[in-house]
Amino acid sequence: MGSEIKQLWHSSKTYRIVLTAAVVYAVLRVVVQGVVLAVMLFPEAGILGGVPAWVDVEGPVVPADLQIYLNAAKHLSARQDLYLKGSLERLEDHYPYAPSFALVFVPFLWLSPLGVSVVHTLLHVVAYGIMYLSWGRIFKRFNLDQAVRMLTWTLPVWLLFSSFWTDLAYLNIYIIMALLATLLIEAVLMERLGWSVFWLSIILQIKPHWAFAVAVPLLLGRRRFFLKLLALTFVTYIVITGATLLTVGPAYGWSQYRDYVAFLGRLSRDFPWRGPERPFLGYNHSIKQTVVYWLGVSREMLRLATVVKMLLLIPLGVTCLRHLFRSVNCPGIERPGLGLDFAFALYLGVFIWLDMVWELSLGIALYPYLLGTTQSRFIRTWLHVAFLPYALLDPWRVGSLVFGGMGIILPGPYVATDPAIYIPLIMATILMLYAVLVARLWRAAPAPRLAGV
Repeated sequence: MGSEIKQLWHSSKTYRIVLTAAVVYAVLRVVVQGVVLAVMLFPEAGILGGVPAWVDVEGPVVPADLQIYLNAAKHLSARQDLYLKGSLERLEDHYPYAPSFALVFVPFLWLSPLGVSVVHTLLHVVAYGIMYLSWGRIFKRFNLDQAVRMLTWTLPVWLLFSSFWTDLAYLNIYIIMALLATLLIEAVLMERLGWSVFWLSIILQIKPHWAFAVAVPLLLGRRRFFLKLLALTFVTYIVITGATLLTVGPAYGWSQYRDYVAFLGRLSRDFPWRGPERPFLGYNHSIKQTVVYWLGVSREMLRLATVVKMLLLIPLGVTCLRHLFRSVNCPGIERPGLGLDFAFALYLGVFIWLDMVWELSLGIALYPYLLGTTQSRFIRTWLHVAFLPYALLDPWRVGSLVFGGMGIILPGPYVATDPAIYIPLIMATILMLYAVLVARLWRAAPAPRLAGV
């Protein structure tokens, strides 16, 4: 992507101004992130007044989601239960991933709080950079020249992208999952079986719903490749599970895998839903959370939310069936536009179905892809309206912090001036992009065969 950026830099004054401003913001934002990290890791120093009084911890405070992973690694090392029973009143106390993922974090226990925070911050930055370069490689490989151009034009948006900066603050693994999904999409479209199994096996150890791209070969009519991928991934998953059991002890490991399945089964039921009595919606923008926030937390409303999700997903299901019964039966490299449309539509469909929707990390790749593959001026305007308000939330949050001080940070933490805690902005973005993709896929479906012709 270096040559494309350089060429556009020399040919467009507007691009030079916007990109320079975005780079300056990113540099300053890294400084802000460093200061916030210092406040958390060295509370006794009293930097910027120290850690807020409502933070119920003592000593160095590692970013919240990273602390969950480290706690799980400690529990695994001590052969303690990874999955707490009972209500999820404190969501941060619950570890939601497979035991194998906790095992991966055991070596990080050897680092100091400062060391582990710095290492994972750098990992996120590197992963984000690789993701940008990977999409440039994918678009070039599939001769999507306009998508490459739009990826270059949207580099400033990548530098300001709210999901990246939020992930950097919490040190969750959303950006890393988006990178893994990117590599899986490329592998299945190229029909590289070994790499497809490799990336899919990693994803299944962390967040199985990110394995959405596995269905793309089936929808393209590549059933043999699809079945091989499933079979080899199943064997690999068994091998990884067996290795984990041997490492931690068969009896203990089996009990943790059993608890893991039980935890996922009751996660939605025990989740601390925010009802109308709460002052704002919060950052979970799922369909279910939105419905119960407006209508109340009850069994009936939870069922209603499930019905709403099913109704929203019917168009995608019907469209996929239409393609499935009249598939093009060609590898993704020959029909990359159709393959990518399927991958992104399945991604959005999965997030519509989920009950916990905190981010849309892969949206930063979907945005330039759609801009570069549509000719409709109306649709391009629709895409800007759909994505940019969510993508550019971080500058608003940082500006609020600069002018409002730490007083605008509410327990949670939430930014009091953030519109995303009052309206389901992420889900609105998902639904608007989803509508564009489903309409494209419907138009691209082969016409039904007429009787007697």
